[in-house]
Amino acid sequence: MKKLQFFFAISLIVSSFCFIKCSRENNHDTDPAKVDKFSILHSMKGWELYSWPDGNGWNYSILTGTNRLKTYSEVTTNNIVIVGKESLMMLLDKFPANEEIFWISEGWLDRTWGGNYENLSLPDSNTIIEIEDYCIRKGLVLTVNY
Repeated sequence: MKKLQFFFAISLIVSSFCFIKCSRENNHDTDPAKVDKFSILHSMKGWELYSWPDGNGWNYSILTGTNRLKTYSEVTTNNIVIVGKESLMMLLDKFPANEEIFWISEGWLDRTWGGNYENLSLPDSNTIIEIEDYCIRKGLVLTVNY
């Protein structure tokens, strides 16, 4: 059991170092070459996907799933923040098959954060359907938490 706990802890540490910083500024980087450098490992508790509008586009932030609530700052200044649906799809290509991803909506945030979720929200329904279909084709388990 201790070996399994040790392996899990090491895996989390290693996976956190495998990510690169796209940007922590308001205008996140959309350079596809940077998305290519991501290496995504299996997360035992899945992944949390957050989204929010930024001008004419959408930002997407993916964090390792945990048993605790994230803060707005953690979500928006995360190492994995990308801009645009195409960049999100490129990033999803890096996930191992059968990986679970939970897309967090403003309804879920309102129930858990008590309405203090700033501009975090889901994009239009066509974009959600397109991302859901893409995940199905890639063998990923995407759950939109309304």
